[in-house]
Amino acid sequence: MSNHAADHAHEITGPKTYSMILLALIVLTVITVAAARFDFGNMNTVVAILIASIKGSLVALFFMHLRHDKFNAVVFVLGLFFLAVFLIWTLFDISTRKTVLPSNLKQPVQAFPGAPLNKPIRPSTGQPLGAPPAQ
Repeated sequence: MSNHAADHAHEITGPKTYSMILLALIVLTVITVAAARFDFGNMNTVVAILIASIKGSLVALFFMHLRHDKFNAVVFVLGLFFLAVFLIWTLFDISTRKTVLPSNLKQPVQAFPGAPLNKPIRPSTGQPLGAPPAQ
């Protein structure tokens, strides 16, 4: 007969490890604030997500004890991997698009001569919808 409690014993993480993780999270927070002051160009979002992912991973692995639970740790890491893949493809798509400037927009269309631009009109009279009907 096996000891049920011994079969399900959990590893104990000491206070020194938690203190080191806390220190790492504080340092990463300082790096986050410092990185916000620099302009990395198109890489601003990538840098912010990378730092946030490292901090989130530390919290999940140590404070949520995923480093002791291999199956849930693999699920967590795969989730982060696929999130990164989807975000990277989205960033590639956004970075290849043409910048929209007011000069790139279409000119307002006039429904018919004499109609106001960019305002809904009453089709029967050609007057703006907010105006009183013509008599």
